[in-house]
Amino acid sequence: MAYVAKTLMIGRCRRCGKKVYKGDDYLFCENCKLILCIECNKEARGVCPACQSALKLM
Repeated sequence: MAYVAKTLMIGRCRRCGKKVYKGDDYLFCENCKLILCIECNKEARGVCPACQSALKLM
């Protein structure tokens, strides 16, 4: 079996720095273009830490 690498990185989580790839679940703030991974959303509770608006699941 061959390992197929994820090649398209969208960005990094604002809180922990984890790489977010196309096809991964993540949260996105449309106002300030902030990305949060699913693990960091547990602490953020669906609210953007920068502008306090609701995060959208992508």
